Amino acid sequence: MISTGTGAMLYPKRSSVQQSLAERRWEGVLCLMIMDHVTFDREPPANLTTLVMAFGGWIDAGRAATGALRHLTRDLGAARLARIDAEEFFVFTQERPEVRLREDGSREVQWPPSEFSSWSPGGRDGLLLFCGPEPHQRWRTYTKAFLDVAERCGVRRIVSLGALLAGVPHTRPVRVTARSSDPAARAVLEAWGIYRRPTYEGPTGISSVVLDEAERRGMQHVGFMGQAPHYLQDSENPAAIQTLVTYVARLLELSPDLSDFTEAIQDFRTQCDEAVARDRATREHVRKLEQEYDATASEEQSPLPGEELDSDRLMQELQDFLRKQRGGS
Repeated sequence: MISTGTGAMLYPKRSSVQQSLAERRWEGVLCLMIMDHVTFDREPPANLTTLVMAFGGWIDAGRAATGALRHLTRDLGAARLARIDAEEFFVFTQERPEVRLREDGSREVQWPPSEFSSWSPGGRDGLLLFCGPEPHQRWRTYTKAFLDVAERCGVRRIVSLGALLAGVPHTRPVRVTARSSDPAARAVLEAWGIYRRPTYEGPTGISSVVLDEAERRGMQHVGFMGQAPHYLQDSENPAAIQTLVTYVARLLELSPDLSDFTEAIQDFRTQCDEAVARDRATREHVRKLEQEYDATASEEQSPLPGEELDSDRLMQELQDFLRKQRGGS
């Protein structure tokens, strides 16, 4: 190996693709391409035995999954390890890059971030964390690149976070269900009363594709799925974010700081209450959801229809509801 003088190492016998993409400087740091479609900031550790992942898009209702992942990353002080090149996997008219101003007043273009971060506590196996938007194309190639990074870092278990739009009120605690391919983890989830056996058949998202291939590579997985009110589909939901953080932290024996959520959740609910109060049809709809929620509160939670399942049905119900609302209140 050849020392670069920056503490990074160059890998010999790289492919021509890797050769042409290697040794880029990005944000002042020498980045090394050691895998197709992936740029590493530094030599990846091999003891990151658990990967926690969240994808934006279809199953990120209330931005709960990506919000929970970002909170964990910040709370742990995890450092960025690698990124997947956006060029091959995104249609930029759908997931547009953004222009940001630097401190000196100059501008820079920021591409859709698909980033891995790492956290390695002393004397313990660490975590690999991933957050990024769902890619638009080349899912098989994307999945291979994604799992190649996981394998390179020693991942043996994947914890996925998601959230669905559901017929639930914002005035009640967020419900979460879970699934797992690991019998030991499944027993824990059953003890918590949130395990649901997968029964869904139909269109799916990138997380399911990744988990399916991960299982073929011998990786176990656990999935948490939260519920967010279907009438608040464009709002970031701090209550759902906090709930997902709480569950994954409990599973992984972490103790994240959740103090910032108290005020954020109160503000969110106040804003929702004010918005609902302005319209009679919306008030009646939320009241009905509360009654349905309360009727099952003392019972075992009915299973979510499935992973991404009834997004289509719920969206149709929401459209019907809004159509009636526009017709008169």
